[in-house]
Amino acid sequence: MQIKKKSGLFTAILAVALSLNLSANAQDKVVPASELPAPAHAFIKQHFKGQTIDVVRKDKGLISTDYDVRLSNGIEVEFDDKGNWEEVDGNHIAVPATIIPKTIAAYTASNYKGQAIVKIDKKRSGDYKIELANDIELVFDKTGKFLRIDD
Repeated sequence: MQIKKKSGLFTAILAVALSLNLSANAQDKVVPASELPAPAHAFIKQHFKGQTIDVVRKDKGLISTDYDVRLSNGIEVEFDDKGNWEEVDGNHIAVPATIIPKTIAAYTASNYKGQAIVKIDKKRSGDYKIELANDIELVFDKTGKFLRIDD
């Protein structure tokens, strides 16, 4: 019985130490907009005309690097290390319709009339999670087929 308790304690201590080490190795720093990959610049130019980049945060983890960009209108966009968008958070402002897949836009327009999409998150699996202005979150598959309301 004592061995199991010691083994469990050791495992817990190891997990905490590893967690602290991983967070200490992650780097999150403000960088100039020029460090953004070219596709990120093209995305901003195409979908956010008239907006300027206020701040770019480079989040370098052990496995991947992300860029968090805040635009002059308060919208935040997250890009992966190649400059592909992963999330657009309007912070209660409607995200540009040009980035919403047509099937998702059609579904929300017919089932949630008058509710703007204020956040869209593209998952690594290809699925999409959106948040409406009324705080309802919906999940769609990569083809835009509605899957569920998210809790």
